[in-house]
Amino acid sequence: MAFVNPNKPAGLSPLRYLRGAKYDGKVGAYAIKASNTSAFYPGDLVTIATGGSAGGLPYLALATAGSANAVGVIVSVGLLPYGPYINPNNLAVTARPAAAQSVDWFAAVSDDPDIVYEIQEGGSGTNLTPTTALIKNANILYAAPGTGVAVSGTTLNNGALTTTAANDLKIIRFVQRPDNQFVTTPATGGGAQKWEVLLNGYFYRPVTTIGI
Repeated sequence: MAFVNPNKPAGLSPLRYLRGAKYDGKVGAYAIKASNTSAFYPGDLVTIATGGSAGGLPYLALATAGSANAVGVIVSVGLLPYGPYINPNNLAVTARPAAAQSVDWFAAVSDDPDIVYEIQEGGSGTNLTPTTALIKNANILYAAPGTGVAVSGTTLNNGALTTTAANDLKIIRFVQRPDNQFVTTPATGGGAQKWEVLLNGYFYRPVTTIGI
């Protein structure tokens, strides 16, 4: 019987820093404009939008595939500008709803450019392997969460790897964990494989490296 990886997309999850230290949970504070009609979930890749809140926090927008100017990844969202972003009296609210809101929302974002993230492979392309994927660049494949899921449904698009700097993510390595193995069946559709990646284009500094 072929091994089947757990199929649980969760967007981008901070793992560690490029130099090896474990991710320490440090974040930057940002705002989401009341008129923004997008939903924002933990794990979503975000970039800077025009303007900022009355308190001086930059507004966010969801990053689109190939934008190559992300500022980081949503860790949590809420209605208080400096947290706690999750209201202990209402644990059901873990995401900013779609549609315009009556007030600005706020977000904690992992915005250090040297954070390494884990992301699940998805899309209709052939399952990635080390011989085709390592140190290549890829875009995100944005998706809303599945029913009953409170984190991003975004995956790494396995359909078009490149060696240019125009893609969202740089693939570093295959996640080394017993529940993550290369699979050949199905041959397409992602295989739910997990990869370590860096943000390839960072909003606060120019892109200086490309894939090989």
